[in-house]
Amino acid sequence: MASLTRKIAANTAAQMTGKAASTVLGVVITILLTRYLGPAGFGTFTFILVFVTMFGTAADWGLTLITVREASQDARVANEIIGNVLVIRLLLAALAAAVAVAVMHLLPYDPLTQTLVLIASLTLLAISLKTSFQIIFNVKLRMENTAISDFCANLLTMLLVFGVINFNWGITGVVLAYLAGDIFSALVAGFLGFRLLPIRLSLAHPATRYLLLESLPMGAILVTFTIYNRIDTVILSAVKGDVAVGFYGAAYRIFEVLVLGAAYFSNAILPLISNLAQHDRVKLGEIYRKAFVVLLLLGSAVAAVNYLLAPLGIALIAGAKFAPAVPALQILSLALVVSYLNHLNGYTLIALGKQWWSFVVAIGALFLNVGLNWILIPYFSLYGAAAITFVTEGSIALASVILIHKMIGVSPRPGDIFAVGREIITKKGKIFE
Repeated sequence: MASLTRKIAANTAAQMTGKAASTVLGVVITILLTRYLGPAGFGTFTFILVFVTMFGTAADWGLTLITVREASQDARVANEIIGNVLVIRLLLAALAAAVAVAVMHLLPYDPLTQTLVLIASLTLLAISLKTSFQIIFNVKLRMENTAISDFCANLLTMLLVFGVINFNWGITGVVLAYLAGDIFSALVAGFLGFRLLPIRLSLAHPATRYLLLESLPMGAILVTFTIYNRIDTVILSAVKGDVAVGFYGAAYRIFEVLVLGAAYFSNAILPLISNLAQHDRVKLGEIYRKAFVVLLLLGSAVAAVNYLLAPLGIALIAGAKFAPAVPALQILSLALVVSYLNHLNGYTLIALGKQWWSFVVAIGALFLNVGLNWILIPYFSLYGAAAITFVTEGSIALASVILIHKMIGVSPRPGDIFAVGREIITKKGKIFE
């Protein structure tokens, strides 16, 4: 067990280091796009990405996390399981892309927006391929490869965006640049993945049916959560227009980057808690409480810095024209804290095999989120949307903690903060031994 803390820390650090490099490129891309497209153009671009993403979740359908869980528990058939999932996900991605294009043509949008959605929908295939290979990196605890493939996507996208601006190819060129970056990232992930685990592409393995059934609730959860995460942008676009979406998109871009620390930590710890869920529930409870404190402290620190530096962040990344985005970003600081905790809670429920309970929570959050957005956005615009994000995340955190307590008899306590703090000092950070 002596290496567990080091493995978790190393994989989290590798992801965060790689993401730091990718974030620098992402910041450069955002700086270029906000200034090149302006609030309205950036709003249109944001809407296109959000619209496609809502359908893209179906291409995953929960298979990524379920496959990590299953492959971590039985390494002997990991290559066959992952091979099955890759084929399934490519088929789902193709279907999701086709549905996104069809729905867009049924809506009253201009021909340019419809064409851009068609181009953007092709990214679903590339992303599906990339994330399928990244399952290998999770299982093998080689998350630096995920960082490498993501970095390659941002690097090529940034270079192409420079070209788009230089030749003034407009928003169409920007969407094509993103597509090229995702394709390149998928190729890099495939190359690195095959070196770690040569997979077998097949749909005939007996585990295929089991994986699909297991992922069904998780897929429903992901679709539900994606809708509630993105529906505010769609409603904002319909009620307030592209300029408001542009402001909110700038604030949300920063929020999404800042929450990645929790995602990477949870990705690194998922194989461990999946194994403990099967063999040692007492140890699982101990690990959960410690991880909860770590994410609470980390999320609070990130939120505080984000709140204080929000004016500077928006000014540097988006420019003076995007100043109305500052209050929205500060409101989203509150959502950061609970979002950090929700990553751990969600992954713990997955490890316990209780995806259907997560789905119940997700449905409740969806109704709450959509209802509040319809009520508040007409009056408070993007600021109402930001506040609703915090309320929704908070309701999910509360419900998840209650569920986990009922399942393993453990819930976070105020004293855990001091206990974990002492362990960090006395054990020199090795708190997951």
